Amino acid sequence: MQPFRIRKDARAWFKELYNDKSFKIGFDAFYFCFVAGVSTKRKETVSQDETEELVAYFPDRYQGRGNHLVALFLTRELEELGVTMADKKEVHATIAKLVSPDAPNHLSDDGVREFNKYAHAGFEVLMDWFNADKPRTLETFLRKFKSCVGDNVGG
Repeated sequence: MQPFRIRKDARAWFKELYNDKSFKIGFDAFYFCFVAGVSTKRKETVSQDETEELVAYFPDRYQGRGNHLVALFLTRELEELGVTMADKKEVHATIAKLVSPDAPNHLSDDGVREFNKYAHAGFEVLMDWFNADKPRTLETFLRKFKSCVGDNVGG
């Protein structure tokens, strides 16, 4: 079972936010990277040496939102692959390749690898949005993040 992986440079970039009690687990940084990548339709392959293993499930506060994250991922993947809902066989085949109902994160190994690619590219997106300046406070980060994501998903 493939774990979610975060880029080592992303973990360092978020370092100051870990002082905030609300931002306390490694998956928080991964989540923001993933949302930035998926909202801008960007994916990037990063070598395993440049990443750190996180977990193979949606931890803590993300457990209830895991299905929403998987749905967002699947929607973007189907769109990127040019699969339309009218082609039911292709939709089924694509989802079957990316999803594993028995996995704690509901994703197959291929699905986790593709999910991670959005997070890896999302870190590049975040650095662009913040002009490579590391976030210093969670409040400032969240305001900028929400604005940028809104600009990319239509409001």
